[in-house]
Amino acid sequence: MLRLDDMEIFVEVVRQNSLRKAAEKLKIPVSTLSRRLSVLEKEIGVRLIRRTTRTLEVTELGNAYYQRCKPIVDEARVANQSLSDMASAPSGLLRVSMPVDFSIAYI
Repeated sequence: MLRLDDMEIFVEVVRQNSLRKAAEKLKIPVSTLSRRLSVLEKEIGVRLIRRTTRTLEVTELGNAYYQRCKPIVDEARVANQSLSDMASAPSGLLRVSMPVDFSIAYI
């Protein structure tokens, strides 16, 4: 079963052009990122990235997949951020109880 988290990992790896930088950005260990990327490639049955110890190259199919996944991941991030912003904003009825100064009320 494909997970949005795995798509996010793939998109970030392509954006950063580095497993280490993507792992830092996502705040996960490089080993976890690498494993999840391998699982994603296995699940969809396509090699997305050619990796060596020194280089990282997105395959042609990987580039096509990136172009499709990028808007999905970006939209999910925007949705999460807007929901988070709405949840942190004060809402509801505000009641204020204070004495009334009649000399000000008749001016």
